[in-house]
Amino acid sequence: MRDATHAAIQYALNEHERADWTTQPDRLCWALGIRIIAGKRSSAHAGPPAIITLAREHYAPRQRFTMHHEIAHVLIQRAGLEDAILAEVDDEDAHRHLEAVTNYIASLLVMPDVMINHALDTYGQHPETILTIQQIARVSLGAALRRFTYAQRGGVTTLLTSGAYISDLASTDPYNRLHRHQRLPDIAAALPGAQLLSLPSTRRRTLAVLAM
Repeated sequence: MRDATHAAIQYALNEHERADWTTQPDRLCWALGIRIIAGKRSSAHAGPPAIITLAREHYAPRQRFTMHHEIAHVLIQRAGLEDAILAEVDDEDAHRHLEAVTNYIASLLVMPDVMINHALDTYGQHPETILTIQQIARVSLGAALRRFTYAQRGGVTTLLTSGAYISDLASTDPYNRLHRHQRLPDIAAALPGAQLLSLPSTRRRTLAVLAM
C-alpha cells in the first residue's frame, strides 16, 4: 500500500478509537470537534474550525455514508496527507485516487473492524454476515458486501445476482474469473462450493460467498 494512503488510514483509525468506535456520524463529529451545517453541496474543511457542509438532500440520518465520507476528508486534511495522497498517482488520476482512499476510510468509520469481527464470529464466511453488517451499519448492500470482502485475510469472492446475471461483485481472489453483468442462470450449479442465500425480491436475487 502507498505510504501516504497507509498513514491516512492509520491516522483515521487512531482518531476513531479515541471516539470509542462510534458509528453515529453526529456523535463522531462531536467527538472529533467537527461542526455540521447544511449547504448547497457536500464539502469538508479541516479548519480550524473543522466544518462539514452537507447538501440538503443528504442532510438526513439515512445518508450515513455521505457524512462519513466528509468526516474522512477532514481526517485526511488534519493529518496533512491530502497532497501526498494526490501525488501517489498521475495527475489525471489524482482526484479519483483521493476519493477512493476517502471512500475506503469512510467504510472503516461506518463499518469498523469491531463490527465486522463480531458478525464474522457469529455467522462466519456466509451471506448472513453481509446482511448483518448492512442492517447494523445501515448502509447499502453493495457497501456491506465490499467491506466484508476486503476484511477477509484469505481470497474470497462475494457476489449478488439479479435474475440470471451478476449485478454486483467484489473479490480478493487473484484467480477469480467472475465479473459483473456475467450471465449465471444456475448459480448453485456454477458455484457448487459457494454459500448461497436467496433474498426476498421479485427479481430473484441471490447473495453468494465463495472462499478459496
